[in-house]
Amino acid sequence: MKNVTIQRKTDEVDYETTRKGQPEKGSVISQKSLATLITKIIEAPEKYNLENLGVNKPKS
Repeated sequence: MKNVTIQRKTDEVDYETTRKGQPEKGSVISQKSLATLITKIIEAPEKYNLENLGVNKPKS
């Protein structure tokens, strides 16, 4: 399986995460969605501590 990241330039914030061991659901993510998730991780690092996350737009 390839690691693929496609970022779309859009103001849309619509994402879902998967954790290690769960199948990835897609490979499309907007920059704003990714920035929103990163902000959440910075604000509550204990929630994501030692997690291996996948992030994608639902149904992509």
